[in-house]
Amino acid sequence: MNNTIVKTKQAHDFLALVPQLVGFQPERSMVLVAFRGNRTCGAMRFNLPAAGASRTLLQRIASTLVGTLCRIPGVDAVVPVVYTELTFASAAGLPAKRFAETVCARAELSGFLVLDALCVAPDGWGSYLDPSCPAGGHPLADIAGSEVQRAIPAEARRHLASLRSRADLPQVDLAARERIGRRLARYRKLGGKAETVPELLAMVGDIFDPVATAEAALDWDPGVLDPDDVAALLFLLQGPACRDQMMLQFAFGEAVGARTHALNLRYAAIQSATGASMDDIVRGERQRNGDDEPDAKQTSDLMLGLTTERPDPDRIERAVRLLLTVVALAPRSARPAPYCMLAWLSWAMGRGSVAGIFIDRALAVDPRYGMADLLDTLISSGHLPDWAFAVPFDEERRLGDDESGRSLK
Repeated sequence: MNNTIVKTKQAHDFLALVPQLVGFQPERSMVLVAFRGNRTCGAMRFNLPAAGASRTLLQRIASTLVGTLCRIPGVDAVVPVVYTELTFASAAGLPAKRFAETVCARAELSGFLVLDALCVAPDGWGSYLDPSCPAGGHPLADIAGSEVQRAIPAEARRHLASLRSRADLPQVDLAARERIGRRLARYRKLGGKAETVPELLAMVGDIFDPVATAEAALDWDPGVLDPDDVAALLFLLQGPACRDQMMLQFAFGEAVGARTHALNLRYAAIQSATGASMDDIVRGERQRNGDDEPDAKQTSDLMLGLTTERPDPDRIERAVRLLLTVVALAPRSARPAPYCMLAWLSWAMGRGSVAGIFIDRALAVDPRYGMADLLDTLISSGHLPDWAFAVPFDEERRLGDDESGRSLK
């Protein structure tokens, strides 16, 4: 909904807009909707704490949530929105009130204006800041019938689903899946057990071009994939170097993919000549060239989100659609690599909870899969990529404008 202006006159109108801001229907969540002036500039979803959480824990969680809000440039106001499975009837009032009040207090202490604080439950909605809110909440029909539902232009309206449904795999043809498995097995015989050593990079360079394959794959129609193409892609993804290169290329473009592939080839050549481990090679190069050795640092910064360079959302969405089908067609043993790519791409788009689902699935196949462990550590720590907090160029130009009289975005 970038640059789409939608007026929200009442609280229920705003609640009709929130799922469009986050891109799915939140469940058991707190969504912090951030504002610059009277325009939204971001929406972040967090899991709700357990119902019996202590006051100390709630304060700690609230501090973490508001701390994340502080990283968005220019934010001066917020609307916390709770989505809960608890009902107004069972809570004898607004559910999750203690947590909502804790977040509001922490936000105000940090200098943010709390414009409102809202709750959506299975039997109604309400405002924590409205003392006249009915004990049973307002009817959910207010949200469903809001004019906002029709005010969002068709080209900006997102298809909404639950958070978990973003990780659903499509139905695939079993015959195609069996054919892919047979073809992948033949490729693996050619490669032997070289998934993590230089021979694989050298071999795939003779058979497939990982950069060209990744770029072409973005234009494949997930509904009519060629089994031979899928087998070739899966074979490439089994090598960590190719997996990471293609993942970054999907997100940032062909130039990043080519640069990463060239770096992989250089390291592989050193490894082949010296027999040293990849970790030792990278460590040695940094000692000789310093920590600012450009290629290696740029690649690691992209992987860890330590840059404000933004990935391309359209490329990521196309890659996610492709990889969901590829996983569904893949033999079980070949799934951890594309699962991890899906996890990282989801995290890059701010969907940490979806990323967690993919990580769990990768570890269910291979509990010792290294990339899944690394992603689990990264995402479970609450780390978000720096680009999530960068102000887009068109937003930067507006920051100096007069915000008076503008509608909620």
